[in-house]
Amino acid sequence: MKRLPITFQPFTRQQIRDWSYLFPYEQQSVLSLLLYLANLTDAQLADLFREIVQLEEKMGVRSWQFSTEEQTILNASLLARSPYYQDWRKAVQKVFDSAEEHRDKERRNDAEGKRLILMEIPARLPLDPRKAWQKWEGVGRPLKLQSVSPTAPFSLAETLIRSSQAREGSGLLEIMAERPNVSAAETWIIDAGGDLVEAALKGIPSGVSTPPATLISYQRLAAFRENFSHQINTMQKDLADADAVYARLRQTDVTPWCPPEVASEPVIREFLRSLYLSGNGALIYANSFVEWGASEAFRRARPSVVVAQFGVRSKPKPFTSVAIFENQDQINPLPAVDDLPGSALDAQVMALYIWLAASRYDEYQRNTVCLCIAASLAEVYVVAPKEFSLLLESKPVTIDDLRNTVIEWIAAGQRIAS
Repeated sequence: MKRLPITFQPFTRQQIRDWSYLFPYEQQSVLSLLLYLANLTDAQLADLFREIVQLEEKMGVRSWQFSTEEQTILNASLLARSPYYQDWRKAVQKVFDSAEEHRDKERRNDAEGKRLILMEIPARLPLDPRKAWQKWEGVGRPLKLQSVSPTAPFSLAETLIRSSQAREGSGLLEIMAERPNVSAAETWIIDAGGDLVEAALKGIPSGVSTPPATLISYQRLAAFRENFSHQINTMQKDLADADAVYARLRQTDVTPWCPPEVASEPVIREFLRSLYLSGNGALIYANSFVEWGASEAFRRARPSVVVAQFGVRSKPKPFTSVAIFENQDQINPLPAVDDLPGSALDAQVMALYIWLAASRYDEYQRNTVCLCIAASLAEVYVVAPKEFSLLLESKPVTIDDLRNTVIEWIAAGQRIAS
């Protein structure tokens, strides 16, 4: 650690301290970085970090109240106010890029696996058929679905993850659970409501103590959000107090606030803590929770399967403030009113953002199928490699056809992994 530049130490120390709260992909990345740096001679290390050290001198970092133990709001503020900030960011990225070059072979192997991103905009959310896929700019194509009933007992996403009565053991979760050396971080189910996660929990085989997937539900995390919001609202309007509140929230035992599927998984508890601390709307809006949760899952865990279901938010009430994380139902006695058109627009844009977030990473740029179901239109937007059979389908397909094709895609990926 003493060989590292001052501004490089907070990230590295924090990653080591939080090792048990990192996903397998993150642990591999951190270990690769540390081994790369440890194997450099003093001269090589000095050359690698020369630009960062020079910029630290120009910025006057040694005279700052800069924490080398962890990444803080004050650290970020001090760096961002420097006129050399953008140059510093580029120099830091060069270091990470250099370390990543040593992982190229491993990354190429990871990228060969077949992956799936499945999203659903539920039937309650009305979409304009002329504009629903406009922002995707032709990266894929819409496909009509047969026999989609708005009163069906399960959402389409639920139907796709459930085991089929006709084909025993062919559910998406079962297929993923059969992969060799699989971890729960390989499969994520992110739910704006609660039904999708509850369906996944019901599908866990008897005798299995922990879920075979990462299951997070905005609705089931209500106690977590409310307690977290209350703590954040004690914050005064200065950076030192913000860091103190955030430090307290980092140390608070959040286990009592979590549903069982989260309480039993330390890495997921810490993932949610980090998600809620990042100020991205996940505390306030269910659809923001889905979009940011998926984006962070791609960045931190590189899952093979992500299933995301959007939901409905309420209209903001008069004389309340979502900006400071107020619980509007507690502050204003007026009944909550669903904002269906606004929720539909949220979901429409955020579904695209989820795909774009995945597309940033090599692992999702070749063998990834992305399906966005618009239940109100009885359509699914398909972005996929040319070998995905439904990409060229001209006639409407049944839900069973869609389900079976998805299962075959993931099952084929399992055979490759084996």
